[in-house]
Amino acid sequence: MQISKYFLSYLCICLSLIACAQASENSSEEIKPSSGEYYFQQGLKSKLPAEMLANFKYGLYSSRIDNDTVHLKLFDGVIYSYNQLRYYDSSLVYSSRMINQSRIYGNMHFEAMGFYRKAIIHRSINNYKEYFRNAFISRELHLADGDSSRAGQRTIEMANAQSRLTDYTGAQQTAAEALRLLDPIDSTYFSTAYNIIATAYRNQGFQSDAIREWRNALAFAANIKDSLSNLNNIALSLQDQKNYDEAIAVFESILRRSDSTNILSKARFLDNLAYTRWLQDSTVNVEDDLLEARNIRLLNNGKNGLLASYDHLANYYRNKDENISKLYADSLLITASQLNSKTSQLNAIEKLIQLSPLEAVKELSASYIQLSDSIRLENAQAKNMFAKITYDEEQKQKEIQQLENRTALQTIEKEQLQDQVIILSLGGLLVLVSGGFGFYYLRQRHSREKIREAHRTESRISKKIHDELANDVYHVMSGMNTIAPNELMDKLEHIYNRTRNISRENSNIPVGEDYLPHLLSTLSSGLPAEARLILKGEEQVNWYNLGTEKKIILYRVLQEIMVNMKKHSKATLVAIVFSEEHNSLQIQYSDNGIGTSSQNLKTGNGMRNMENRILSIKGKLNFETEPDKGLKISIQIPT
Repeated sequence: MQISKYFLSYLCICLSLIACAQASENSSEEIKPSSGEYYFQQGLKSKLPAEMLANFKYGLYSSRIDNDTVHLKLFDGVIYSYNQLRYYDSSLVYSSRMINQSRIYGNMHFEAMGFYRKAIIHRSINNYKEYFRNAFISRELHLADGDSSRAGQRTIEMANAQSRLTDYTGAQQTAAEALRLLDPIDSTYFSTAYNIIATAYRNQGFQSDAIREWRNALAFAANIKDSLSNLNNIALSLQDQKNYDEAIAVFESILRRSDSTNILSKARFLDNLAYTRWLQDSTVNVEDDLLEARNIRLLNNGKNGLLASYDHLANYYRNKDENISKLYADSLLITASQLNSKTSQLNAIEKLIQLSPLEAVKELSASYIQLSDSIRLENAQAKNMFAKITYDEEQKQKEIQQLENRTALQTIEKEQLQDQVIILSLGGLLVLVSGGFGFYYLRQRHSREKIREAHRTESRISKKIHDELANDVYHVMSGMNTIAPNELMDKLEHIYNRTRNISRENSNIPVGEDYLPHLLSTLSSGLPAEARLILKGEEQVNWYNLGTEKKIILYRVLQEIMVNMKKHSKATLVAIVFSEEHNSLQIQYSDNGIGTSSQNLKTGNGMRNMENRILSIKGKLNFETEPDKGLKISIQIPT
């Protein structure tokens, strides 16, 4: 079968396709040495996976990152290289980092690609539940991004996972959905979708339907190898129907053209032809062909093909020499156990029951019953599992949408309230503005100076903590490394890390064009691993209109909110919405954490610090919370 053969090659060429998509952008300008794009191209040119990895990682960490896309392409290259080296744990780590970085950049395409990479990794380690789940998330992100073609490709991955776990009905339905999403030019994926549907039909005993779908797959085959593989599957279904003459004619035609395929494919065609001839006439001598196919598979490590060879040889010798037949049945059981193929193990045990002495039959029968029950249970669990994963992920997306809708509704209500306040206050403000302007100006100047001095003090303290206290602790640790017990060294390291964290939290804040990226990076880095951050409207804010002091205050307040969230809330979803309304900057924060009482919140030092900071720039800060109902904070800053 060739359920997922196209996906194995897809991972290999994906990076090249991404590079080609960027070719028009780079054609008019020379790639600068030591730039991120330079090392990405060097990685693509490398022939060895280890060399590729070195180039991609050097580009990721040691060079100038040209732009967001180059940064994410380098992440993708590192993941691909680790996959080639089969370092799947490292691949998973970098896939998660690529997903998080994509969210920071707001790049939904690469976020979807990150989940796709995770799906492929889990497929490689036979974790088909996570294979399906990550492919599903990738599919949903591609749909949200308006890329139905890639959504169709990810849907085929979902169908493949279902087929691997014998949920054939589910695999058929999912593959049919993929056909509706795929672009007509994606002929390779159309062929794979029809192949999955045909495989499901054959495993359920519907051979005529399977033949029809394999002929559909044949129409979309990309090359000779794929065409012959589809014809082989058609012949197998004809064999299942006992239509031996037609099946033999197809196998003979395939074998004559097999020089254009690899040696294992030729062994498959030879083995199937010989076995079909024997099924048609049990007196015909096909021993040499069956043994030749087995030897090819042994010499070329074709373990999956050996399952078929041992099965066919055991059946062939059944009425000729039971000892040889039992030998091949034993080989079938050993190989099936190595490949964790329970259906093949069941087949082998069934043969051994017929060929073994009476004293061994009892133990074999018990194994047969236990394995048969296990297969039935796994099949039932598989069908329920895929439905539950789909339901859980859809519910998660609904919760995210509801959170965004609630935040948007709060924004609208506050806009209406502000309009009323402005209308009622306009007359009074006009009377007071001329007399209070001079006083206001002097007070504002004094307030700005206080804020700047506070920031300078925080930065100075931060520098002293880092340069003096943290470094002193580090030198003490270095001097005691060989003599102090591990417990004491762990405590010193904890103190050192705390001083560094305090230093970082109070470090200098860029207030120029790097302000927004720095702010977003701080928000993202303050997020727990299990939580998801939703940002909205930050790009529409005119940050140049916000004064230096207000930028500093806003940065510190949001930093304090994220620190408190990480310490106390246990939230899995956090939403922050930015908007500009009537010369003011509005920030709406909400999470789905455990919340607290209003009294507890008011008595906390963190909330008092935030209120004092916001009040110092004439801003407003309101919060709403109840136990187990999350936390909402609204911030209003005049611009």
